[in-house]
Amino acid sequence: MQFYRPTLLDPERHRRAEFTSGNSSLDDWLRRYAGQSRRGNTAAVWVIADATYRVACYATLSMTSVGRFAGPTPLAKGAPLQVPVLLVGRLATDSRVNGLGLGAQMVKHILATAAELNVKAACRAVVVNALNPAAFSWWQRFGFDPFDAEDSTNLDLYLLTRDVAATLARLWASGFPARRV
Repeated sequence: MQFYRPTLLDPERHRRAEFTSGNSSLDDWLRRYAGQSRRGNTAAVWVIADATYRVACYATLSMTSVGRFAGPTPLAKGAPLQVPVLLVGRLATDSRVNGLGLGAQMVKHILATAAELNVKAACRAVVVNALNPAAFSWWQRFGFDPFDAEDSTNLDLYLLTRDVAATLARLWASGFPARRV
């Protein structure tokens, strides 16, 4: 099976109706709200699709900020009152292609986007609010740190933009994942 590199969602071309991640809220959002979020400039929806344009993985990116006093010290140190960050709002992979590394490919794309964005407009970190503890652990595999390591109920994570290049280099050097899109 062949997949294309991450591209922005084209609501007219990309097939979303068959997408099933195992989480109905993620599936419904892609089907019902992805197009309007893109048109309304509230989220950039990136997809990895197959040759028939069927969506196999998607992620949403948007700009936000974290209050300096609400963030962890490495994020807040020397920052303005509102720290600019890139938010990964959603990331899901179709259950039919689990284990092929598409989620990891999407993370590589997200991190490369953050590095590019930081050159053009300040972006201190990439921030994720994990859906559940399993997703929290998954993000940690990529070097994301918890906002509050003492609070197991806080599923927020971050990766400083200054660490993105090293993280990407480590991911590529390790062959993580083994299969490339």
